[in-house]
Amino acid sequence: MVVGKDKLIKGIQNREFKSFEELFFNYHGRLVLFANKFIGDMQVSRDLVQDAFTILWDKADQIEITQSPKAYLYQAVRNSCLNFKRHEAIKQTAEAELSHKISELEKQIYRDSNNPYFSLLEMELEEKIAEVIEGMPDKCREVFKLSRHEHLKNKEIAGKLGISVKMVD
Repeated sequence: MVVGKDKLIKGIQNREFKSFEELFFNYHGRLVLFANKFIGDMQVSRDLVQDAFTILWDKADQIEITQSPKAYLYQAVRNSCLNFKRHEAIKQTAEAELSHKISELEKQIYRDSNNPYFSLLEMELEEKIAEVIEGMPDKCREVFKLSRHEHLKNKEIAGKLGISVKMVD
Protein backbone atom coordinates (compact mmCIF):
# COMPACT_ATOMS: atom_id res chain seq x y z
CA MET A 1 0.00 0.00 0.00
CA VAL A 2 1.54 3.28 -1.11
CA VAL A 3 0.83 6.17 1.20
CA GLY A 4 0.79 9.81 -0.01
CA LYS A 5 3.99 11.85 0.34
CA ASP A 6 2.65 14.10 3.12
CA LYS A 7 1.15 11.21 5.05
CA LEU A 8 4.43 9.28 4.73
CA ILE A 9 6.43 12.26 6.03
CA LYS A 10 4.04 12.62 8.99
CA GLY A 11 4.34 8.89 9.65
CA ILE A 12 8.14 9.10 9.66
CA GLN A 13 8.15 12.13 11.97
CA ASN A 14 5.82 10.25 14.33
CA ARG A 15 8.06 7.16 14.11
CA GLU A 16 5.34 4.95 12.70
CA PHE A 17 6.87 1.61 11.84
CA LYS A 18 4.61 1.13 8.80
CA SER A 19 5.95 4.33 7.20
CA PHE A 20 9.55 3.21 7.70
CA GLU A 21 8.75 -0.25 6.45
CA GLU A 22 7.23 1.17 3.27
CA LEU A 23 10.25 3.41 2.70
CA PHE A 24 12.67 0.59 3.39
CA PHE A 25 11.05 -1.93 1.08
CA ASN A 26 10.50 0.60 -1.71
CA TYR A 27 13.97 2.15 -1.73
CA HIS A 28 16.55 -0.03 0.02
CA GLY A 29 17.60 -2.05 -3.04
CA ARG A 30 17.70 0.97 -5.32
CA LEU A 31 19.70 2.98 -2.79
CA VAL A 32 22.25 0.18 -2.43
CA LEU A 33 22.76 0.12 -6.21
CA PHE A 34 22.93 3.93 -6.23
CA ALA A 35 25.58 3.90 -3.50
CA ASN A 36 27.51 1.15 -5.24
CA LYS A 37 27.95 3.40 -8.29
CA PHE A 38 29.94 5.75 -6.05
CA ILE A 39 31.71 3.22 -3.87
CA GLY A 40 32.18 0.08 -5.97
CA ASP A 41 31.82 -2.21 -2.95
CA MET A 42 28.42 -3.80 -2.31
CA GLN A 43 29.00 -4.44 1.40
CA VAL A 44 30.07 -0.86 2.07
CA SER A 45 27.13 0.36 -0.02
CA ARG A 46 24.71 -1.74 2.06
CA ASP A 47 26.25 -0.37 5.25
CA LEU A 48 25.94 3.24 4.10
CA VAL A 49 22.29 2.75 3.11
CA GLN A 50 21.59 1.02 6.42
CA ASP A 51 23.17 3.97 8.22
CA ALA A 52 20.94 6.39 6.32
CA PHE A 53 17.83 4.47 7.41
CA THR A 54 19.12 4.23 10.99
CA ILE A 55 19.74 7.99 11.15
CA LEU A 56 16.29 8.64 9.70
CA TRP A 57 14.74 6.43 12.39
CA ASP A 58 16.84 7.87 15.25
CA LYS A 59 16.32 11.51 14.30
CA ALA A 60 12.88 11.29 12.67
CA ASP A 61 11.39 13.94 14.94
CA GLN A 62 14.31 16.35 14.28
CA ILE A 63 14.74 15.91 10.52
CA GLU A 64 12.82 18.20 8.18
CA ILE A 65 11.91 16.47 4.95
CA THR A 66 10.97 19.30 2.59
CA GLN A 67 10.88 17.42 -0.72
CA SER A 68 10.03 13.76 -0.44
CA PRO A 69 11.32 10.89 1.69
CA LYS A 70 12.79 9.37 -1.49
CA ALA A 71 14.72 12.57 -2.32
CA TYR A 72 15.87 12.88 1.30
CA LEU A 73 17.20 9.30 1.33
CA TYR A 74 18.98 9.64 -2.01
CA GLN A 75 20.62 12.87 -0.84
CA ALA A 76 21.58 11.30 2.51
CA VAL A 77 23.12 8.26 0.80
CA ARG A 78 24.92 10.45 -1.74
CA ASN A 79 26.40 12.56 1.08
CA SER A 80 27.42 9.42 2.99
CA CYS A 81 29.14 8.07 -0.13
CA LEU A 82 31.04 11.31 -0.68
CA ASN A 83 32.08 11.41 2.99
CA PHE A 84 33.19 7.77 2.80
CA LYS A 85 35.28 8.44 -0.34
CA ARG A 86 36.83 11.54 1.29
CA HIS A 87 37.63 9.56 4.42
CA GLU A 88 39.20 6.75 2.38
CA ALA A 89 41.38 9.24 0.48
CA ILE A 90 42.54 10.82 3.75
CA LYS A 91 43.21 7.37 5.22
CA GLN A 92 45.27 6.29 2.19
CA THR A 93 47.28 9.51 2.29
CA ALA A 94 47.94 9.07 6.02
CA GLU A 95 48.94 5.42 5.52
CA ALA A 96 51.33 6.38 2.69
CA GLU A 97 52.90 9.13 4.82
CA LEU A 98 53.25 6.80 7.79
CA SER A 99 54.79 4.09 5.63
CA HIS A 100 57.26 6.61 4.22
CA LYS A 101 58.20 7.86 7.71
CA ILE A 102 58.71 4.31 8.97
CA SER A 103 60.86 3.53 5.94
CA GLU A 104 62.98 6.63 6.56
CA LEU A 105 63.41 5.74 10.25
CA GLU A 106 64.48 2.22 9.32
CA LYS A 107 67.04 3.63 6.89
CA GLN A 108 68.38 5.92 9.63
CA ILE A 109 68.74 2.95 11.96
CA TYR A 110 70.74 1.03 9.34
CA ARG A 111 73.01 4.02 8.72
CA ASP A 112 73.67 4.80 12.39
CA SER A 113 76.64 2.68 13.40
CA ASN A 114 76.28 3.79 17.05
CA ASN A 115 72.83 2.25 17.23
CA PRO A 116 72.80 -1.10 19.07
CA TYR A 117 70.26 -2.44 16.59
CA PHE A 118 72.67 -1.68 13.74
CA SER A 119 75.46 -3.44 15.61
CA LEU A 120 73.25 -6.47 16.12
CA LEU A 121 72.37 -6.60 12.42
CA GLU A 122 75.99 -6.15 11.50
CA MET A 123 77.04 -8.99 13.82
CA GLU A 124 74.37 -11.30 12.42
CA LEU A 125 75.47 -10.51 8.88
CA GLU A 126 79.13 -11.12 9.74
CA GLU A 127 78.22 -14.47 11.33
CA LYS A 128 76.31 -15.54 8.21
CA ILE A 129 79.17 -14.49 5.93
CA ALA A 130 81.67 -16.37 8.09
CA GLU A 131 79.39 -19.42 8.00
CA VAL A 132 79.25 -19.34 4.20
CA ILE A 133 83.00 -18.84 3.92
CA GLU A 134 83.67 -21.78 6.24
CA GLY A 135 81.36 -23.91 4.12
CA MET A 136 83.50 -23.32 1.01
CA PRO A 137 86.03 -25.89 -0.21
CA ASP A 138 89.54 -25.27 1.20
CA LYS A 139 91.12 -23.73 -1.93
CA CYS A 140 88.06 -21.52 -2.60
CA ARG A 141 88.10 -20.30 0.99
CA GLU A 142 91.81 -19.51 0.74
CA VAL A 143 91.34 -17.61 -2.53
CA PHE A 144 88.41 -15.67 -1.09
CA LYS A 145 90.29 -14.68 2.07
CA LEU A 146 93.36 -13.57 0.12
CA SER A 147 91.19 -11.52 -2.23
CA ARG A 148 88.89 -9.93 0.36
CA HIS A 149 91.03 -9.68 3.46
CA GLU A 150 94.53 -9.17 2.03
CA HIS A 151 93.28 -7.36 -1.11
CA LEU A 152 95.53 -9.35 -3.46
CA LYS A 153 94.93 -9.41 -7.20
CA ASN A 154 94.11 -12.68 -8.94
CA LYS A 155 97.63 -12.93 -10.42
CA GLU A 156 99.22 -12.47 -6.97
CA ILE A 157 96.90 -15.06 -5.42
CA ALA A 158 97.73 -17.54 -8.20
CA GLY A 159 101.47 -17.00 -7.63
CA LYS A 160 101.15 -17.35 -3.84
CA LEU A 161 99.08 -20.56 -4.01
CA GLY A 162 100.86 -22.03 -7.03
CA ILE A 163 97.71 -22.30 -9.13
CA SER A 164 96.65 -20.79 -12.46
CA VAL A 165 95.00 -17.34 -12.71
CA LYS A 166 92.08 -18.99 -14.48
CA MET A 167 91.57 -21.21 -11.45
CA VAL A 168 91.59 -18.15 -9.17
CA ASP A 169 88.95 -16.51 -11.39
